[in-house]
Amino acid sequence: MIDSADALSDPEFQPDYDPVHRFSAWLEREGKAEATVEAYHADVADLIRAFVPRPAVELLPSDLSDYLQARASFEGWSVPTVRRHLQAIKAFYRYLVIAEEIRAPGPAELLAEPVPEPRAPHIIDQSDVAAIFSYLETRAATDAAAAMDLALYGIAYHGALLISEAIGLTLDAVRGGPAVIKLDVIGRRGEESRLTLDGDAAAWMGAWLAIRPAPLRAEHKPFVFIHPRTRLHTSRQRAWDRLKRLAKAAGLDEDVAERITPHTLRHSFAAHLAARALDVAALRAALRQRSPRHASKYIPRVTKSEAPHTLRDVSPDA
Repeated sequence: MIDSADALSDPEFQPDYDPVHRFSAWLEREGKAEATVEAYHADVADLIRAFVPRPAVELLPSDLSDYLQARASFEGWSVPTVRRHLQAIKAFYRYLVIAEEIRAPGPAELLAEPVPEPRAPHIIDQSDVAAIFSYLETRAATDAAAAMDLALYGIAYHGALLISEAIGLTLDAVRGGPAVIKLDVIGRRGEESRLTLDGDAAAWMGAWLAIRPAPLRAEHKPFVFIHPRTRLHTSRQRAWDRLKRLAKAAGLDEDVAERITPHTLRHSFAAHLAARALDVAALRAALRQRSPRHASKYIPRVTKSEAPHTLRDVSPDA
């Protein structure tokens, strides 16, 4: 047996990354995007390192399958992450067959790709949502940052907006208020949709717009959410971090506060709508989703809470 310290200095136990570098060069010649080349390079390098001293050309389909299953289990990979790693490994072995003349079809070609299923969303009870907003309301009159958070998380919940959509809202995309607010939303893939909010969400947005500070930087002037202390366009990262702190301050259970994200608000809104027995088509419209598979994941997650009433109309352009 070779001592672990000796193994580190033994050339036989050093990963041979030369095939990985040749693979990356081949991907570049094939016109793959830089991000794809970098991701595939990293994924295949991990594989090479995991099987030292065995060379990649000697690995079997069972080796690759066991490797993916072990990493997915240990690191908590989602199904799409497993799929990406498998695609990288398949591409690597296709390269070896084409350019380095290993026997076709290679050990990865026949491995089945997992079909990604929607993961169960993180949902909190409506009483927890109310606790967060009640906490912010008590502070919004004297704390401009709380007023901004109330408007921001208000539309994330009552409008079922992704946090990137909420943060990206511009002044010209917001009309009306404080009784009724109309929003033109640009999705993360560039799609446009329109929705109308009333009730608390509209009032919170109207109150924020009335005190929104002038931004320091010209490029930040179009955006709705300007942090009152820095006077800069607020960030997605702040929205994530701040919500966890607010959840703790509002008295939510420690586990709930630790897991909560702005996306939790969107998921919870959908589940609370599903509590009113809305069908999949109605949920798709409320969430502005194309696929019924993703909207349907909320149907079994019906809660006993009364569903919210502030979403009046959603007209997806997509």
